[in-house]
Amino acid sequence: MAQVFSYDSNARRESLLDIITNISPTENYLLSNLAKSKSSNTQHEWVTDTLKTPATNAQIEGSDASFANRTNPGRVTNWTQIVRVDFQVSDSERARNYPQFADRYRYEMSKAMKEWSNDAEFNLVRSTQATGLGSGTARSMVGLKSAISTVATTLSAVSLSENHLNAYLQNTWSQGGKVDTVLVGATLKRRISGFTANGTKQFQQQEKELVNVVDMYISDFGPVKVILHRYVTIAGTDAGQDIVGIQADKFRVAYFREPEHVALAKSGSSTKGMIEGELTLEYLAENSSFKAINHA
Repeated sequence: MAQVFSYDSNARRESLLDIITNISPTENYLLSNLAKSKSSNTQHEWVTDTLKTPATNAQIEGSDASFANRTNPGRVTNWTQIVRVDFQVSDSERARNYPQFADRYRYEMSKAMKEWSNDAEFNLVRSTQATGLGSGTARSMVGLKSAISTVATTLSAVSLSENHLNAYLQNTWSQGGKVDTVLVGATLKRRISGFTANGTKQFQQQEKELVNVVDMYISDFGPVKVILHRYVTIAGTDAGQDIVGIQADKFRVAYFREPEHVALAKSGSSTKGMIEGELTLEYLAENSSFKAINHA
């Protein structure tokens, strides 16, 4: 029997984008805080361009215009990635009386939404590209850590210092960028908190003047939010402690298919469903951001 990959129109679908992006806005920072865009194909494309280098520009009154060669816009692509969480509840289990929730299926759906959100965030940060053009190969996007290549540093277990952080910010500024958000794991978050020791920098949050938790670092290149992120560094997977700094308005989450709940056709004595969406990372100017790999 032939298999159809555009799902049967009889399947009940429920759009979940607004719910998904608000499930855990602090835990899944990119998914919840980056701007959203729409992809029209599985190969998502966008155009980038650069301005000419500023130079002395003084013209003689009444002179004719002169025309220099202009740079051509460049095309950048990223593949959309299908993220799906499946769940199944037997009819007997669904009939049981739980004091914590009225319907086990709805409970599992709620769990699956959170798991989808976590998986999407994980891949927005850590995925590496596989085109998936061949049969049996899943498409995968270029995630944030793979996308940043111009201002990229790999170290040998060097402890992160304030000088390091300012150098990264300066290097991106020299490229025309302005980093406004830094993503780090727990170790480097505490390290950055320690930069207040000499009292030369201010760290603050909207409602509180800070002492132990740093939410904003006031650098020579502007204020930078410091976000504790679970997936920038993963113990046992990454060799050291990684740090990523982004100019947030240069990145977007592009949806080819927004996440939705699909109640699958019933077979046997169980109810099946899935949360599925298809998305990718759109990076308009990766040189506006930085990454440093393998700090200590």
